[in-house]
Amino acid sequence: MPAQDPNPLPYGALPYYQVHYIIRSLNIEDPALFMAKCVPVLGGSVRNKDVVGLRWVGGRLAELLRSDKDLSEMLQPLIREQGVISIDPQKDRVRIYAKWKREDKLRFELNFFKAVERIAATIKELAKKYSFSSSNGTHGMAGM
Repeated sequence: MPAQDPNPLPYGALPYYQVHYIIRSLNIEDPALFMAKCVPVLGGSVRNKDVVGLRWVGGRLAELLRSDKDLSEMLQPLIREQGVISIDPQKDRVRIYAKWKREDKLRFELNFFKAVERIAATIKELAKKYSFSSSNGTHGMAGM
C-alpha cells in the first residue's frame, strides 16, 4: 500500500473555464500583425468605476479593430463582464478569448459571439491582404 502524502494539495481541478474562438486555415508568417488586445478604459470615482471606452493595443489588427466604430459599439456594453479580450496568433490559426469564468457563470452570449464574428472577418481580411507565397520563394503582400 503506497504511503499517503502528509501534505496534500488543498485544491483539485478548479471549476473555471475560458471560451476560445478559433479561426483556422490561416498562413501566418508575421504573428505581430495579428496580435491584439482590447482593454476597457475605466472612468468615474473609486467606488463607481464605469467603462467609458475601449483601447485596442497590438499590431496592424489592433489598428483595424480600433477604426471599426460598429465593433466598439457592440463591445462597449459587454466589456465589463468579458474583461480583456485577447487575440493571439499561432502557426495556422488565431485564438480569440476573454477572461476565465466560473462554471455557474459560463453561458453562451449571442452579442459577444456577433462581436467575435466581426473580429474574425477582420482577421480573415488581414490574412488575405498579407498572405505570403512560399511556393515561389517570394515574400510580400499579395498582389504586389
